[in-house]
Amino acid sequence: MKPSDIQAVRHTFDLKGTWKFCLETDLANGGRPPFSEESIWGTIQVPGSWEEQGYGNEPDYHRMDTWTKIREYEGAAWYWAVVDLPVSEPDCDYVLRLEGVRWTTDLWVNGHHAGQRDSLLVAQEWNITSLIHSGGQNRLELRVDNTMKLPLAGSHIHSIHTATAWGGITGGAYLDRLPSSRIKQLYILPDAENGIITIRYDVSASESTLSSTSQLHVDIRHPDGSWLPRQSRTIASMSLPNEDQQFEGSYGAEQWDLDLDLDLEKDIALWSDSSPRLYQVVVSLQDEGRELDRVERTFGMRSFRANGKKLELNNVPVFLRGYVDCCIFPLTGYPVWDKQHYVQQFRTAKSYGFNHVRLHGWSAPRPFWEAADEEGMLVQAELSHWSRWFENRDVKAPADIKLFLTRELKGLLHSLHTHPSFVMFSLGNELIGPNGHPELNDLVELARSLDPTRLYTDNTGFGQLPAQGRNADFYIQSLNWHPPLESELSAVPDTTLDYHEVTRLTTNPVVGHEHAQFTMYVRPQEREKYTGVLRPSWLKSIEESIARRGLADDVADFQHASGIHLIRSLKEAMERVRRTPDAAGIQLLDIRDFPGQGHATTGVLDVFWESKGIVEPAAFKQFNESIVLLLGSRQRTYYAGEPVHIEASISHYGEKPIVDASIHWKLIRNHIIEDEGEWSYGDISCGSVVSLGRLTIQAPKDGAAAFVIEAEIRSGHSEIVADSVWFGWSFPHYHPHDRSHRIWNCVGELQPFLLDSLHRQVDHLDGKDLISQSQIDLVIISSLTPNVLDYLMNGGNVWLQVKPDELYDAVETKYLPVFWNYLMFATQSGATMGMNLQEKVPLLGRFPHDQASDWHWYHLVNGTPAICLDSLHGVRPSIEVIDHFHRAKRLAYAFEARVGRGKLLVSSLPFANVSMMKRPEAAFLFQEMVAYLLGDQFDPAATISAAELLGIVKLQTIQFTL
Repeated sequence: MKPSDIQAVRHTFDLKGTWKFCLETDLANGGRPPFSEESIWGTIQVPGSWEEQGYGNEPDYHRMDTWTKIREYEGAAWYWAVVDLPVSEPDCDYVLRLEGVRWTTDLWVNGHHAGQRDSLLVAQEWNITSLIHSGGQNRLELRVDNTMKLPLAGSHIHSIHTATAWGGITGGAYLDRLPSSRIKQLYILPDAENGIITIRYDVSASESTLSSTSQLHVDIRHPDGSWLPRQSRTIASMSLPNEDQQFEGSYGAEQWDLDLDLDLEKDIALWSDSSPRLYQVVVSLQDEGRELDRVERTFGMRSFRANGKKLELNNVPVFLRGYVDCCIFPLTGYPVWDKQHYVQQFRTAKSYGFNHVRLHGWSAPRPFWEAADEEGMLVQAELSHWSRWFENRDVKAPADIKLFLTRELKGLLHSLHTHPSFVMFSLGNELIGPNGHPELNDLVELARSLDPTRLYTDNTGFGQLPAQGRNADFYIQSLNWHPPLESELSAVPDTTLDYHEVTRLTTNPVVGHEHAQFTMYVRPQEREKYTGVLRPSWLKSIEESIARRGLADDVADFQHASGIHLIRSLKEAMERVRRTPDAAGIQLLDIRDFPGQGHATTGVLDVFWESKGIVEPAAFKQFNESIVLLLGSRQRTYYAGEPVHIEASISHYGEKPIVDASIHWKLIRNHIIEDEGEWSYGDISCGSVVSLGRLTIQAPKDGAAAFVIEAEIRSGHSEIVADSVWFGWSFPHYHPHDRSHRIWNCVGELQPFLLDSLHRQVDHLDGKDLISQSQIDLVIISSLTPNVLDYLMNGGNVWLQVKPDELYDAVETKYLPVFWNYLMFATQSGATMGMNLQEKVPLLGRFPHDQASDWHWYHLVNGTPAICLDSLHGVRPSIEVIDHFHRAKRLAYAFEARVGRGKLLVSSLPFANVSMMKRPEAAFLFQEMVAYLLGDQFDPAATISAAELLGIVKLQTIQFTL
């Protein structure tokens, strides 16, 4: 069959274009259609929102926690248009169809009320056959109301933080003219395993309408473009439904099994994320050679199921490498109806290795699904609510809520049933208490009965495992904080850990919920991209804070350092999931930044799907592909020459086994290969995490060094299947300074590291004697006392290793960046964003660094308080901590300054912790800082007064002998 053989039997009148329009606030009509002659009428384009076409008021409330529209309107608005219809054949049906409406619509046709619709997820439709005038003019009047009729405003399709409270008809308006004898409903169920499709249909016709020779023909086009042999069935052999029989979901009047491989010449073309091949089916109703009706669909032959803890696509285990789509459209404020937009979106996501997307509390427009089918994305849709009605399993949700959600569920499953990209469904975001809710369980059962080819879960994110009282095919649980795990430990230097403590709690597949959520510094340069109806109003307060804090010149450096820190943290958190043998996938929040809830800068992309310049796609795909090579060690830091044991493993979710695998590795230091080797493994099957063996090397023997292990896994010693990098650091054993005898040490815990130093209590220190005798070059203290301050003011050199409780404005830090954002989680431990170091920091000596946080800093800074320098004008941090941009403090782990005639270093690093000083990186850094303070480079540029010092450090009393 050729496409040119298909003649149109249905007709759609495209009603896009100019409509008469006005806001209801401008009328006094009591909810009835207003008069067309009123002078208040303006015009509007359909499709489009009210706000982007100039309707609404400029807001007088500009939010600092999310974006703000240039105009806002919540309420009802009126549309009307006159449609000229040609004379049609008798008994045609007319259906008005609106797409992209939020969210309640009343329709009048020629003055008669046709009813109200309120779907958010599927098209709003009215059969207006009895009200229409064929062969004449027809007046259509619409009242669209965007106010919340049900308490479901938390969903991202509604929320001011994401899609905003938009109004209008954004997808289009259409009037479908349908033949009287037609294929009323069509439902296609592919069975990839058996190579058949099941077609369920409803033919709308009486027995007297069709002759005994009336037939239903099915033509199928293979993805290669060729047509399979036609299959036909005589209508007389069918059992036609009653006139009032309703076709809903998968319930049809007839069922027909069709074998796609009839000619035995073509293999079944399977649809997958890596090979998204689509069939086209044309079902036509014909009577005596005349085509009465025709319906065209595309579909994919694929299976998707849970097999134990694995998810399988076409009987091959698949790992979901997903991100969360939060309904963020920065130019329109509503979901766009542009297929190319979504095509580009998916191509970008796939370039970073993603094969899965979760729609957070919404389902996307038709063009999204068409693009997902064509590009090969595995999609999870959700009902449009993030509500609290199902938290208490003993309390029923309001009846109107349950009714609305049930209607949406039925409509959505029916509208999406031919899309192979639609594989999973959740009833909403974070809905339940620990043990689920019976009404959600009922909806899961309903969904399974309507479409058993998808997988369902009761909610995304909440509920406890082991599951009690929950009905789900799979679970989406947080791997960040689900007990016994904690968010602060979602990424650590130990690269042998996994998330089995959570996945072991169930026999069903587990997908990581909103994983990681690490953030980086704000990017004010993105403001110029906001050319639509939204403005990034959070930037005003942030930029004001940054300017008043004197940080404006540091923003670029903060972006760079915190962006590197985000990626390093994210890599470990994602690889930890890939090391988990029975994990089924992850859903990152997010691949893009999130504009609301305080502005969460979690993305490798900005909200416009454009790169932030913090990682290249190829580097990201190293830990986010179907096959990931993993290198693991219990620690990152070693003593020089110490054995380093690296466990190599592979997370293999490719479509084919790896044959004759071999591992090739290199040890690189300063871009020079110092050692390399390889070993053979054999064949590696799909859908598993396999240990490949252990690599043992020696850490570099000379000096402090950053080194990297680069490894590849090859098939047949030639084809590179995956590669990986692992970073480590080595340090010489501690050597006391040869001038230790010129140190007065008041910190007892440091005495084992300060051979020959004078160890005396601080109250014994007499600054006048020390200076006059010139025998002491450095005093090390943990508390500032009057006699030490006196010594400092008179020319002494002091290292104050301040205790947390002796700082007036200590800021708690952790190694990992801020979780999500500070405004929403202000009480989280450590709301900072890593370190920003200068290229050369004399204080650090030979301690290796690349100006940003890395894993050899973890134990030194995790839980270490930062010192606030806001009151010390002109003082620059020696070891700078990047504060969250909402608070924007100038923070440091160390700073130096002149006080009077003396020189002072203040640090908060935990050198007084004896256990910490057993770590090679801590002992070496201490050694280098001692050498700096005893050398000529210790020459602070900034000067502060005694009062300024006492404004940040508490003065402690000492005992005097009278």
